[in-house]
Amino acid sequence: MPLAYAKAIRLLEDEAEGQRQRKPSPTESCLIYNACDRVVSTTIHSPIYTPQYDTSAMDGFALSAAATEHACAEAPVTFEVTATTTAGDQPHSTGGDLRDGVPPCVEIMTGAPFPLGLDRDWYDCCVPVEDVVVSENKFSTRRYIEVYKPARHFQHRRFAGGDFSKRDVIIEAGESVLPQHVMALASVGVRHIPVLRRPRVAVFSTGSELFSPDALSQPHDFMIHDANGPYLMTMLRKWGVDVDFRGVVRDSPEAMQDAISTVLDEYDIIVTTGAVSAGRCDFIPGLVNSIGGRTVFHKAAVKPGHPILFSMLPSSGRETAFFGLPGNPVAAAACLRFFVLRYLQTLQLQTAERPHTVALELSDPHTNGLSRCDSAKSPVLSFRKDPDIFRPGILSPDSGKVWIIDDHSPGKTKPFLSANCWVHIPRGVSELGNGSAVDIYPC
Repeated sequence: MPLAYAKAIRLLEDEAEGQRQRKPSPTESCLIYNACDRVVSTTIHSPIYTPQYDTSAMDGFALSAAATEHACAEAPVTFEVTATTTAGDQPHSTGGDLRDGVPPCVEIMTGAPFPLGLDRDWYDCCVPVEDVVVSENKFSTRRYIEVYKPARHFQHRRFAGGDFSKRDVIIEAGESVLPQHVMALASVGVRHIPVLRRPRVAVFSTGSELFSPDALSQPHDFMIHDANGPYLMTMLRKWGVDVDFRGVVRDSPEAMQDAISTVLDEYDIIVTTGAVSAGRCDFIPGLVNSIGGRTVFHKAAVKPGHPILFSMLPSSGRETAFFGLPGNPVAAAACLRFFVLRYLQTLQLQTAERPHTVALELSDPHTNGLSRCDSAKSPVLSFRKDPDIFRPGILSPDSGKVWIIDDHSPGKTKPFLSANCWVHIPRGVSELGNGSAVDIYPC
């Protein structure tokens, strides 16, 4: 009896966790410029406070807010500009004494430090340059400004530690580095980070019918092009995996065993497509047994992808994960997305992905709102209750609703071309109507 999807995932996660504990993935140092999509091996904290000192949020003038308490259009308050500080300068230090009865101020640019020490209490705020009138005397080097309204205490002042505090978490162990992580890491002076070595994956396509320079010496018109190998390679690279395509293997137990045995010690995971069902040429299950592999499960209650096989194969001092995916392209894509990816995530300390829940739309987005149920005279979509079902869908950016693609044959690639997400219909759900809540995952 096929294994329930949830049970299969638990077994798969247990195996990945066991692998990780028996032989943890090596850690390497990575420059942040090259770190996007790498998985961090250790939680990284900010080593400093940012900003490290109080800075101005505006171009303007640092002065005493209390001195502007009675400022108005009829009686502006005059300040003398005694210094200028720009971003990157050392904090200016000057007294708060009145000169000729005129209080001082410091011209300050965005990001520049406020004066430190005793001056901090005097220069407590910034008045933007557009809120003052600057006056200069050509016979003197002295500059003055006039303020026409009261300033607020600490206005336009960014405080030290107002962004990151020391020891704040920037990225947790097991998280993939995103561009915003790179920005934050750079802002606190971190240039190298510890990351897990990328998992190494070998991909094979199986089938004597597949066109490939290595498949047959005499290709003929009845052969087909291999769609699985290129697709799997593309997705695995997108997920940050080091992956190699090891070619098309013909339908022969000996050829398959030779191919798999050759790479066992080189890779963390081996993925094949085809030859996992119950036909005359489906040699993969027997191959696993013949080389002493341990089958974790064969056949899961999912659609598409029912024949999937997951096992652990013996290699030098360890085990290598082996996924035998179905040969139909969309079935292989679904199994890669919902089985292989979960194994990779667990192996790299990552928690299970959370789906987005959206409303189902029964109108085909390509037919001006005509419901597919209009012709079928049915207000719902019906499903078998036994398996978990994964269907390609189209999420509308305008409505935020998802439409399940009608033609879901796992052997057809053209309908899949329009998909931008997967819709997961859990086991036990037999009907969905317009507006039903469904879980979706990115393709």
